[in-house]
Amino acid sequence: MNCIYLNRHDIYAIPIGDFWGIEQERIFMLYAPLRGSSLLLERKMVEDLEECASGKLVDSSLKNMIAQLSTSANLPFYKMHEEPDHLFQVDILLNYTCNFKCIYCYSAKGRSNQTIKWEYIKAVVDYLFCSGKKQKRPYRINFSGGGEPLLSFDLIRRTTEYIERVAGKYRYMLGLVTNGSLLTSEIADYLNEHKIKIAVSFEILEELQNKERGQYDKVVSNIEMLLHRNVPFGIRTTFTHESVKQMREMIKELHLRFPTIKNVVFDVVLSPDLFKEVSDLRAYYQDFLSEYYAAKSLASSLGINVESIAVETLSMLRDRTCEGKIVLTPTGSISACSRVSSPLEKDYTDFVYGEVKDGSLIFDKRKFQIIMSENNIYTQAICKDCFAKWNCGGGCRLFHKSFSEDFLPAKCDFTKEGLRIELFHSLCEKFEKKQNEDLYAYIAKKIKDNHI
Repeated sequence: MNCIYLNRHDIYAIPIGDFWGIEQERIFMLYAPLRGSSLLLERKMVEDLEECASGKLVDSSLKNMIAQLSTSANLPFYKMHEEPDHLFQVDILLNYTCNFKCIYCYSAKGRSNQTIKWEYIKAVVDYLFCSGKKQKRPYRINFSGGGEPLLSFDLIRRTTEYIERVAGKYRYMLGLVTNGSLLTSEIADYLNEHKIKIAVSFEILEELQNKERGQYDKVVSNIEMLLHRNVPFGIRTTFTHESVKQMREMIKELHLRFPTIKNVVFDVVLSPDLFKEVSDLRAYYQDFLSEYYAAKSLASSLGINVESIAVETLSMLRDRTCEGKIVLTPTGSISACSRVSSPLEKDYTDFVYGEVKDGSLIFDKRKFQIIMSENNIYTQAICKDCFAKWNCGGGCRLFHKSFSEDFLPAKCDFTKEGLRIELFHSLCEKFEKKQNEDLYAYIAKKIKDNHI
């Protein structure tokens, strides 16, 4: 059903009859993202609302319902930035060197022995903390790759301690993404003492870790060391087409091997080399969705929280998937994406919008505006009437650059289906809390009794 008039009010009718094995457009979720509202309706009610929105049907109660749903609830909203000076997310890429050879690595083509110069880092820190900038949100400063950041731990230490000296009234958070192989007790204690959040990229299962990343025994030993020293950290697992059906096995292994780990993030892979045909990518996304929710249910029963920002977008309202970043590369250039950092990479010039020069950050504001104008919900026709646009934000710019255009519908369908499932789960939770009854079973009985 095409509800163009409701869509103009940012109200979307999402068919879900297939959840019960019936005609999809027999039951709908009516979703008003900017209101933060969703509800279940039968087809006739949706048709009446669309007629009322078009002006063909005069009904005061329906008109009031549309007015209420189309009124913004002032929910948290991540709006894309118009100027680089407004950015608060900062990635510092310390080097192009890595001791791993992950099969899906996004920066493998940019490998070299180059390490960032201290004066580049100092220029960024001075810009953030010493230039009189007005701060609206805490800075989120992340040490990542590039390469493996712990190969340049001395620079992490120097940067951290310099920030602590000059930060003053400014608020900030520090983070580190690591493959986990180079962690030592001394490094772990330092990171913990200075409140640097640690994310360990880890495939959990020995065979997969050794095949897709490497050094399973070393990483496991270091994870055990972190646990023993009570150092907080998170695990992030990236799934390929080969590993995507092993999510539940990973949860079981996590529970048995590391029973005190209660949080893990599952992520999709972004690697065109792994998907030669659109059908390959579609199959991967379908497997990811079905396996993810099965694994999430199993994990919940074991007291483990599983999250995936690739699937669960309901909590985010945004007009662009990426708000924008200051990504300092080892060459001193400023990129909009931490996954594009080397002049050896084909998309490098498309993402770079500044540089460190003579101790200062120099932004090409026109280039920044061009970058931000691409792949947002206002400039892409595909987003116009999409119910997921305010949660999706228009899609990752690097995905658009990495894959040919015929792959885009597969990514859009994956995002929409993830949101459709999450919306229904949210409705089920609210219904059970309010009525103490299972919504799925309740609707199933209505269908059986021919009441729907």
